Amino acid sequence: MSRPGNYGKSSRLKQLRQLKRRKQRQAGNVIDWQQVEDFLLGRYHLTQGSKRSPLVDATVQRFFSEWLTTVLAQGESQVQWDIASTTATTLKRIGNQVPWQFYGVLLGQVMNWQKFLLREGPAVPLTTRRQIVKPLTATAYAALVADQLAVNLLTVMATPITPEQPERLTQSFFHDGQVQWPAVDALFSPLGYQIQGTPDDTTREWLNGLLALTVADFHH
Repeated sequence: MSRPGNYGKSSRLKQLRQLKRRKQRQAGNVIDWQQVEDFLLGRYHLTQGSKRSPLVDATVQRFFSEWLTTVLAQGESQVQWDIASTTATTLKRIGNQVPWQFYGVLLGQVMNWQKFLLREGPAVPLTTRRQIVKPLTATAYAALVADQLAVNLLTVMATPITPEQPERLTQSFFHDGQVQWPAVDALFSPLGYQIQGTPDDTTREWLNGLLALTVADFHH
């Protein structure tokens, strides 16, 4: 039997070692702010990617990447991530860089994506956890997409835009809580879509995959 003094010393050393290991484990579970995008995209691909076709998975992943770029630009001190405003800002930035079919694919997956974000966003192992606020309904997402498509069309037509024009176009694109894809196709298709810049082969293949989709692919 060890003497009480030695036992007490040994016990304190053991407690200190355990505390140190616990702190190391906790520190190991926290990621840097710069790792947030890769962490969430990786989580999305692991949990959702295999359930989607490669074209759909790539579309949502690219949207999610742009969405994260938008929200992370607010800085680490912004604890609340506002889904509604971040999504609107992100769609505006994407604009005409993609064909209209991008929005059709996205709209078919956006509620699943939001469910993932509401579950996984607060679980990102940051020192200060994020709060995901102001989620949207399916109808609200459709309205956002219709608004953006109206702006996209007027932009690509390169004509002066009056305040009434986007509203009138949105009304033709959005009815009974859904985007009217035949109306979208009828107005965008005659204008065509040109791939911008010199994208890599993967991006070019993805864009061509989107362009091959027709209105029939969006009859959910």
